[in-house]
Amino acid sequence: MKFAKCLASNVQPEWRFYAVQYKKLKQVLNPNKSNGDSEQAPNAPPAPPAKIDVEMFDKIVAESAENLKKFFESKEKWATEYVSTLENRVSKLQQSEETSVLSRRNSFVAEDMQSSPPNMVTVTPNAGGSSSDTDTDPEENDFMMGTGEILSSEDMSPAVGGRALSPAQSMTRPISRLNLNSGSATNLSKAGQFASTGSLKDMCRETANNEHFKDYIYSIKSLRTFERELSLLLEFLSLNKTGFSKIFKKFDKITGAETRASKMTTMVQVTIPFLETGGALRPLLSKVQMLINKTLLLKPLLPSGWSDRKVYTIGCFDLFHRGHANVLHSLREFGHFIVAGIHDDASYFKLKKKHPIDNLEKRMANLKPHVDMIYVIPSTNPMPYIQMAVSDQDIEQGLCCYARGDDMLEFPGRPWVESVMPVHFLPRTEGCSSSLIRTIYHGDDSVREKAAFAKTRYDGKPIDDNGDIIRTN
Repeated sequence: MKFAKCLASNVQPEWRFYAVQYKKLKQVLNPNKSNGDSEQAPNAPPAPPAKIDVEMFDKIVAESAENLKKFFESKEKWATEYVSTLENRVSKLQQSEETSVLSRRNSFVAEDMQSSPPNMVTVTPNAGGSSSDTDTDPEENDFMMGTGEILSSEDMSPAVGGRALSPAQSMTRPISRLNLNSGSATNLSKAGQFASTGSLKDMCRETANNEHFKDYIYSIKSLRTFERELSLLLEFLSLNKTGFSKIFKKFDKITGAETRASKMTTMVQVTIPFLETGGALRPLLSKVQMLINKTLLLKPLLPSGWSDRKVYTIGCFDLFHRGHANVLHSLREFGHFIVAGIHDDASYFKLKKKHPIDNLEKRMANLKPHVDMIYVIPSTNPMPYIQMAVSDQDIEQGLCCYARGDDMLEFPGRPWVESVMPVHFLPRTEGCSSSLIRTIYHGDDSVREKAAFAKTRYDGKPIDDNGDIIRTN
């Protein structure tokens, strides 16, 4: 693949404005080709090489470096400030986990016992209200580590009951029954029952309302999204470094000069040194990865059967971007089968007062790799359609839930959805929205440039200095 195509296909849509203008620089180096000169006759002598506008070449290189510098400095500033928000979320998670009935640590009884099966942490409430530490039948277990994961000895390393557990003890120590009606960690080893009936439906609903669980979801989703964002930014810098190096090599090949090494040295040591070092992004990435590991150790216990649920969501998914992908990826925290409703073109226009950039077929094609099933909503009111999509059996057995981004808490149909299944909200991807992409790539030149370097609102929409949304004409 030619590098220009590689650059275009591997850069986020709203970041292309800031990338090295590789195609434009190639046109300066090949003026005959860029001017569309007709082909020479077969026997005609070759045309003399066109004179290269070196001044224009250097000007475009300088513009590319300046655009990249502005972009990087804004992203570095945002990332440095945003990491404190993530640290606060993890700190809040630690606090809620300390007294949570879903805590891994608080679920251990104080005495050493060897009756639970290895590699599995379970909680088994009995109908009679008394605990049974020796019941290890998988069909009887009502709780397990989230989505059935195996709990390692490292996961269980924190001190329990005032004492540190050895790896051997960690793998065999039984879990006491949970009592969601009691908020005290001191009552965890006593008899109790999760919810009023102990059904999966009630357990999932009360888990969804548990502060420890909600803090965990917000922490892990935000951290993983931020980790991906930092990785994408570092990849973007690497692509630009390669782009500058390749275009300088082409310049030398065409002109016969030997400037590539000196130009690259100036570029990475003086003009834009972050191209080589990554600036503050690399240490931030390491910090975030440590926070992710810390957060995973605070993951709450989830009902067995949690991972068997269908997860429903609804959206328009126009100009599909990584913000959509991040939310859809996170839906797997709530179940194994993702069902997405998508508005057709007519209902999209009625909802947003503008036509979608991508038609329904393209939006569905972009969405399908991230979900398991799609159904179309030909109305501004999605409620009748989700009512038909969800089976009565799944509602009755608690095998369904609804999840979406937190940019619209009062979404259409919420009262009915919330009456039959748990509703989960996920934090959005900072600085990323369809509105930003639409404005940069579908506005006129003045609006595009203004939006490209604009600040973004909480929902990712570009705003001017007065806080007003920058819109396309």
